[in-house]
Order: sequence, then structure tokens, then C-alpha cells
Amino acid sequence: MMQIDDVSWGRALRAMFGEGMFAAVGARRQDDWRLDALDVMQLRTGDPRGWSRLVKAPGGGDYGPGLESPFGAVAPGDLNSVFLVARTGAEQIMVTLQGEWFQTEDIREFDALEAELTSHARVILGRFGADALFFTNAVSARENPHADMFSREGVYEGFTSHVMDCGVIAVSATEVGIFWGFTID
Repeated sequence: MMQIDDVSWGRALRAMFGEGMFAAVGARRQDDWRLDALDVMQLRTGDPRGWSRLVKAPGGGDYGPGLESPFGAVAPGDLNSVFLVARTGAEQIMVTLQGEWFQTEDIREFDALEAELTSHARVILGRFGADALFFTNAVSARENPHADMFSREGVYEGFTSHVMDCGVIAVSATEVGIFWGFTID
């Protein structure tokens, strides 16, 4: 596993996440990681390492005080509808968040950018260590957590009121990360 620091983390986060996207990490404090994930989704906790997060509302404003998180209505039971996905699949999903409909064909110049985007996704998820588990709402992972997520069907168990949302939840023994994209119209 590569060594990740706040500089490489911040660079990868800025390269992968922008307007209408959500990337935040919180501490793992409870036996049930879903409760910690919910705290991160609803911005009730900060990054335990003090590293940056990017939680940008459509239009470019930050989610945070005075702005509801896109996950404001999510309840702990909703997180029972996520599916285990292999690390490679989680990296692929992170890359597809760059496309409006979360598919590689919606990423401009994908062939030229694939290696760079995958490298950034690998840095972001590398923070969670070799033993981390990854979950997604991409239904393709339900039957096969090792499926090629670049060529998956565009069906998702959404968590928000947006037209479509997709992402990855990273879970380690000490941290939970939420990396999500939204299609707003």
C-alpha cells in the first residue's frame, strides 16, 4: 500500500471532486459502521486527521452550516441497501463519478484520462488501508462485487432527492469515508 499524506490526499481530492459532489471522512467510533457513515453524510463530524474535505453543492457553494447535506433525510436503515464492492471496483466507481450519468462514455476524453483518474482514486481509497471494505449503491455490485464497474448497468439505489446519485463508502477499523456524486437534472 502506498503512503498517503495530507498533500497527496488534497491533490487527489481536488482532481476528482468538484461542484455537486461530496467527499468527506469521519472517525469510526461505533461497532456499526453505518452509524459513523451517517454522521459523515450529515456533516456531524470532521476529518479525524484534519485533512480537507470537499462537499460542494450544485452551483458551487459548500454544504455545511446553513446548507443541508444532500444526505439529510438518510436514516441508518437506508445504508442496508449498499453492496460490497472490491477495491478495484470502488476505484472504477470513483472514476465514473466524473461523468454526468456515472458512466465512462460520459467522461470527456476518458481514454486519455483513465490512468490519471484511476491513480487519484487509488490515492483517495489508499488512505483506508489494505483491510478496508468498500460499499456502493451501484446495483451491479449486488450479484458480483468483483464486476467491472466501468461497464456496469446504470442502476442505483439512491439516497437523495436528486435524479441520480452514486458513490463509494470506504470503511476501515478507524475511519469511514463517503465519496458521492449527484445528477441534479
